Amino acid sequence: MIVSPITKFVFLAYFIALILISLWSYFRRKKASNFQEEYFVAARSLGAWVVAFTWATSWTSGGTFIGTPAIYYTYGWGTLLWQAGAAVLGMCGMLMIGRRIAAFAAEHNCVTLPDLFYERYRSNVMGTLAALSIIVFGIAYLVSQYTAAARILETFFGLNYQTAIIVFTLVSAIYTILGGIRGVAYNAVLQGFIMLGGSVVLAIIMVSSAGGIGAITQAQLAQDPNLIVPPGPDNYLPIATAFSTFFTLGVAVMAQPHVLTRIFTVRDTGSLKRAGALISIICMIWFFALFISAQAARALIPSIEVPDQIFPTIVIKYTGTFLAGILMCAPFAAVMSTVSSLTLSCSSAVIKDIYQRNFNKSMREEQVKRVTYIATIVFCILIIFFSLKPPAFLQDIVMFAINGFAASFTMPIIFGFFWKGSTPAGGLWSMIAGFVSMLSLYILPVPTNLLGFNPLIWGLVTSAIVMVIVSKLTKVEDEDYKAFVEEIFQ
Repeated sequence: MIVSPITKFVFLAYFIALILISLWSYFRRKKASNFQEEYFVAARSLGAWVVAFTWATSWTSGGTFIGTPAIYYTYGWGTLLWQAGAAVLGMCGMLMIGRRIAAFAAEHNCVTLPDLFYERYRSNVMGTLAALSIIVFGIAYLVSQYTAAARILETFFGLNYQTAIIVFTLVSAIYTILGGIRGVAYNAVLQGFIMLGGSVVLAIIMVSSAGGIGAITQAQLAQDPNLIVPPGPDNYLPIATAFSTFFTLGVAVMAQPHVLTRIFTVRDTGSLKRAGALISIICMIWFFALFISAQAARALIPSIEVPDQIFPTIVIKYTGTFLAGILMCAPFAAVMSTVSSLTLSCSSAVIKDIYQRNFNKSMREEQVKRVTYIATIVFCILIIFFSLKPPAFLQDIVMFAINGFAASFTMPIIFGFFWKGSTPAGGLWSMIAGFVSMLSLYILPVPTNLLGFNPLIWGLVTSAIVMVIVSKLTKVEDEDYKAFVEEIFQ
């Protein structure tokens, strides 16, 4: 597909703007007295709009603009239920647990998600296990984002897949190392407005090009009547799966390390409340606009060889050269934001939560900085090798990763901050049980969607049961720890 030089120029201008913001963040970080506080949580100084866009862009990711439209396009109108929970339940999670977690993180200087578990449960083993989970599922998630970026560059610049992966690796490494979380956050505001506005504009263009909603449904009906009603072609979304997916996408956001730790950056409680409302509005607009665009695309383009290429394809085909450049920034913005946030989470898991906490607690500031940069580069190189053979559907690997995070972390977080009876042993075994049960459904020769429910449902149920049973069977004798827990629930 031929892409106008004007379109490419707009796209490159956007990338230059991101690098300039990252450079500004880098020079500001050089003046900071605490590298990790500034690099990972922006010295806890961000306001509502910045936190909202950082949360939303980290959560939506490249899957939102590449993998998700591919699912919408392939399986039709019934897939509206597939993403509906993300906006509603995501906001509920932010408002329910965000304030308590933000206050606890600030008081106990938590920089990473493993820090949160370490401080709440006073368990080094639990903190280390959380870090290992972040690395395992973080690699899977990063593969999905690298794949999304490569699909964009394939379609947009005509690069082959392997070259596109290498180019993106260089771009993401520079972007992440220079900016840190402050660079990610301020870039997220720019990226968020592009993503929000771009998705709405594209939806209007696509519906108009297809002749309206009635014409779209008639065209799909002629292709395959299953596109119009659930569960969709190939029985893609039966009622049990639709219910569990609605629930899991809403719950899962509360346990994504690169998303949840955005709460650690918030300035105050008032900013946190406003951010929760903004997140819900932003996500609902994004998902619905992309859903409508994908349905129109199915009417206009009945088949495409690689479904993950549907979004860049319709942008280039149905918009003008200048607008296409802006719209193509939207998926790349989502990818860049998620990659940088998740890479920071993975590198901090290795350096701070495993190496520094267990082997070298007396690292000097310059050592921490140097090793953090090295770990970031190593992670970027490692992901290249896992990304060379992309999955059939990008969203499959996204779901695996977010389910893994949620199964491991959701119940220890909820019980830890809302049930006084949670014990360190309960938290540890709850995390292990959620991780193992969810992973087993993917690895063992059993139906992945057991009884039609998403594997995360079984992981959450198992994790919750184990938390209650083990906590009831284990007594905490340490009076200092008992007093500490009382303070949390005051």
